[in-house]
Amino acid sequence: MDQEQLRYSVAFIVILLMAWMIGFGVMLRLRGVETAAIAEGRGNVRQRLLIAGAAILDMYLVLRAPFSYLDQLVLARSAPQPLLSLFILVLGGLIILISQSGMGHSWRVGVPDKKNHVDELVVTGMHRISRNPVYLGIMIFLIGAMTAAPGPFTLFAVFISYIGLTMIISQEERYLEERFGDQYRDYKNRVRRWI
Repeated sequence: MDQEQLRYSVAFIVILLMAWMIGFGVMLRLRGVETAAIAEGRGNVRQRLLIAGAAILDMYLVLRAPFSYLDQLVLARSAPQPLLSLFILVLGGLIILISQSGMGHSWRVGVPDKKNHVDELVVTGMHRISRNPVYLGIMIFLIGAMTAAPGPFTLFAVFISYIGLTMIISQEERYLEERFGDQYRDYKNRVRRWI
């Protein structure tokens, strides 16, 4: 696989993943689930910034396929192992998709406030392995992006995402402990935060 094929493959994977995530959110909204908890209050500024950063990274990963000169602008080098990069991206994407769909009606973008409660604590499926499998999938996906377009931009994306997701996880843990009490504390004692 050459670098051009890799760029187009990565763009295709990103487009599919974004289409799934948007479609899943729309499907839940049509079923009456208010998924956009990120729009509630001022407490979700970190989450909004992280989503904006993800949108910029996603645009880069898609647009670098037809506009390869973007790699020069962000000082990205050629991928040393294109097939490994694709494997990591696909693995991260699959973890995201399986985890998100396993959350069903409990999935939200952002930490809900009191009027948008999550009704059920999800402890099955991928959540038996990780308390945050969607975020784990995102981090694996980002590592795949970094190996597909190695450079300071993608390295920075991995670093900032880890810090941002860790802060969001802390917010979610406080919410879930308040919402589900001992049930969440028991779950937290059984299953690790990442893996």
